[in-house]
Amino acid sequence: MIDPANVPEVGPVETLARYVLFSGHIRQDQTVKANAFMPPSDRQLSVTRHLSATEAELWKVGEAVAVERDGTLYGRADVGVPACRAQKLVVRAEPIAGNPNHARVLEWPADRPIQKAIAQELAASAVFVPRN
Repeated sequence: MIDPANVPEVGPVETLARYVLFSGHIRQDQTVKANAFMPPSDRQLSVTRHLSATEAELWKVGEAVAVERDGTLYGRADVGVPACRAQKLVVRAEPIAGNPNHARVLEWPADRPIQKAIAQELAASAVFVPRN
């Protein structure tokens, strides 16, 4: 994981993990639906950076997210920062307790249909990694 005392800005080619806590966000062909990337009402989508993290560390964070939200971790949708930037979104490092790799995808438009279109683009470029 990133050193909490020295968190760098999000780089242009990083990979981000969006944890999937709803089985309905995954298709039978193991691709991710747009709903996995829909931002909450505050338009700040939480993700975890892969930077300096092992697979085990990424899954540990995902399990903690699932416990915090009283859900089941089905997997993660890995998406690149370039896909976010192509949609005019900003990815900002926002470390939190227990996850120095936490970041937020910001500057979502307020219009829900436009958010959905952006989420569809992110989902199309994402790779689903199931939880074993």
